[in-house]
Formats: sequence, C-alpha cells, structure tokens
Amino acid sequence: MGLILLLLIWVTIHLFWIGRDYPLQSLEYTKIWKKIALSLPFALGLGLAIASNYCDLRKSRRYWQIIYLGFCLPTLIYFGKFAYAKLVGTYGYPIPGYLLLVPYGGGEQPFGIPRAWYVLFCLPAFAIALGKIIQIIEQNNFGLRSSWPYLAILPLTVALFFIEADRFGMVYAMIFLTLSLGIILFKYCRRLSWRGGVMLLLVATISVGLVSLSVSKNPQWKTLVADSKVAAQVDRYDNWKNRNRGYPINELGQIPTDSNYSRLAWAIVGSRLLIENPLGYGLMSLSFAALGKQKWPDSDLSWTHSAWLDFGLGYGLPGLFLLLFAVMLSWHYSVHSKAPWNLIGRWGLTSMALVMTTKEVSAESAINAIIFLVLWVSALSINNSNPDTIPMRGLGDD
Repeated sequence: MGLILLLLIWVTIHLFWIGRDYPLQSLEYTKIWKKIALSLPFALGLGLAIASNYCDLRKSRRYWQIIYLGFCLPTLIYFGKFAYAKLVGTYGYPIPGYLLLVPYGGGEQPFGIPRAWYVLFCLPAFAIALGKIIQIIEQNNFGLRSSWPYLAILPLTVALFFIEADRFGMVYAMIFLTLSLGIILFKYCRRLSWRGGVMLLLVATISVGLVSLSVSKNPQWKTLVADSKVAAQVDRYDNWKNRNRGYPINELGQIPTDSNYSRLAWAIVGSRLLIENPLGYGLMSLSFAALGKQKWPDSDLSWTHSAWLDFGLGYGLPGLFLLLFAVMLSWHYSVHSKAPWNLIGRWGLTSMALVMTTKEVSAESAINAIIFLVLWVSALSINNSNPDTIPMRGLGDD
C-alpha cells in the first residue's frame, strides 16, 4: 500500500518537474490518475470488509460466489453476445451495435474491443478456477457439485481465445494448465476418485486440444525463430521505425509476420530507450512513440507490446519498480489471506502481471485494474498472519 502511495507521489512529481509534455501529462493526470486515486479507497474497503467476515463461513462463502462470478463475467458476456448474434442472425433480426463482437476499429467501431483486453480480463477467472480446483482436491471434496463453476470456465476461456485467434492467450492458458495439472499429479493425485479424475481429465483434454489446434493453425509459430533472428538486428535493419517501409526478408526467404517482427524489435528498441531515459517521458501508453519521434523524426511507433515496458518508458525506472515491487509484495503476502481469497493474489494477480509482459495493455483500464487488485489483495491479508485456511465448499453449494 505504501508503494502505491509512493507511486502516486512520483507521478505527481513527474508531472511538474520531470515530464516532457505538460499539456498531455496534465490531461492524463486529471483524468486517468484521478480515477485511479479515487478507486483506491474502494479497493481497500472491499478487502477489509471481506477480511472482517472471514470467521462467518456463510457470509464469506456468499461473498466469494459474487466475486468469482464477477471475474467470470467478461467471458460469460462474450459468449452471451456470441450466442445472441448467432440466434438472432438465424431469424434475420437486426443486432444492436453494442451486442456485436467486433474487433477494435476506432471511431468506425465504437464497441470494438482489442483481443489483448479479452486476455487481460478473462484469464484471471481461468487461473483462479484452476487454483480453486487444487484447493478442493486438497480438501478431499472434488466432485461435480462443488467444482462445476470452476471446471466450466476452463474450456469457455480457451474457446474464447481460440475464436479470437489470440496465440498468447493460448500460451498463458497452457502455462496455467500445465502448472496446475503438475501440482495435482505430484501432490494430490491420490485424493482424486476415479470419477473426479475422469471429469478433470476430460476438461483438461478439451482445453489442451483447443490450444494445440490453435498453435497448429497459426502460421506465426512456424516462422517464429526465423522472424526473431531478423527482428533482433535492429541496428542493421531499421524497418521497425515505420511499418510502411515493409520488413526485411528472413532466412526462409519470407517476409516476417508483423506480430513476430514488431514484438521483438520494439522490445529491444524500447529497452534501449528506457536505459537512455531512466526517468521516463511522462505518458502512460504513448511514451514509446513520443521518445521514438524525438530520436528518429521519421519514425511512426505506437506501443512496445509490453505494458510493463511502456509504463517504464512513461514513468521511468522509479515508477516501474514501485509498481512491479508492489505487485510482488502483494502476491507474496496474499498467502496470509484465508482460502479461497488467497487465490485472487496467488493466481489472479499473477495472470494479469503475466499478460502485461507481452500485451500492449498499458492504458487506463489495465493500470487501474492491476493497481486496484494490488490494494485489494493487500487489504485481504491485513491482520491475517496465520496462513491456516478456512475450508469452504464450492460455488455451487447452498
């Protein structure tokens, strides 16, 4: 909590004495950072309110049901819109714009959502569900009645990433699946009944199958190594400065895919700019483009594809370390929260931090969400130094 407070102070100092674009910084400060600051008491209050009811099993269980449903809502809303569009389209009825699943398209598509945001806000429910399944198995209570809400969200999330063709979403899903299945097999396999094992295996097979199908259908994986080799040569080839120049040919005699080439090239260039500008430029998500324009007037850059790097370019190494260290401390002390609330920090916060490493989500919603989560998780662990957990039944229990 102290680190987040220091971050807000640092952003204020940056605005008046360090930043390089006061008009834009001032606009961002009075809109985005004001919203973030106003949300912090709510995060703190929510965590303290939940923690004060740890001993009331009935209340705590009900609160968990509401919170977990909230984490699942982005995925459920997605498929609600998907099903509505399919059903209404069959009968030829018009579909309102806000119920269309359209990619982000600026002013032409005001309801469009970038794929990266689906991953950022849908993956936490997936990760928390896996953590909860492990807890249920640990308590020898694994069954359909206690586990169905957590089992159901797994293939739904993977199916969403498959429909959106988001390859990194699939990678993150596979990482959490592999980690959780490894924990279950090596620590709790004997606590599973044969029915529970079959049920878990079925859900895992469907999820892994969708991931494998997505990887095999995505041509970007096949040229990843060749694309990376040419993208790493940022001094030899400066095509990364402007996409309109095209890209150099890789060793396979092909033009690198935009995602492979730009991700690695911009990561290298962005890291160099961060070293050259350790105090940052002053904008949450546009600093890479601004710093690039200052150094290379002919450049046309946007984001580095890494929210952490973009944030560092905006608020320098001090701002990056304050936020990153706050996330790490919050994750570390979340173990002191009672089960299942510790899952929000151990699994949910981890998933958001992971997505921010390779996704261009350094805008208001993402930064606000992760700072809110840090304060919330920290509040959940206050005055709960005893790591013993309260056994709780699943979401489907009465």
